[in-house]
Amino acid sequence: MLEPFFIRTEVKKEKVLKKVDPMQVARLSAVKNYTSIYLIDGTTYTVRTSLVNALNNFPPGMFIKIDRAEVVSVFYIDNIAKDYLVMNGKTVPIARPYYKYVVSGINILE
Repeated sequence: MLEPFFIRTEVKKEKVLKKVDPMQVARLSAVKNYTSIYLIDGTTYTVRTSLVNALNNFPPGMFIKIDRAEVVSVFYIDNIAKDYLVMNGKTVPIARPYYKYVVSGINILE
């Protein structure tokens, strides 16, 4: 079992630490020094940290980079095509140079 981590957030104008189960995280997306954490239930948290620092809270190999600023959890990928993947019924584009990283980051049985 993965150890949960905490996110600083605000609830009813009060700052709190919210516990997050790493297995509930579907993807991470970064813009400059802010990273958005998307959970499978649709909840999104934005924290002030880089994508690299956010990924340090997860085991290696749990996420695959699909763009220079976005990673997805291997546990929620349904299908992978050359330029997109499907996660929980939603299509997510894969940047052209990152397709080889996506394929190399998963187990493929042929």
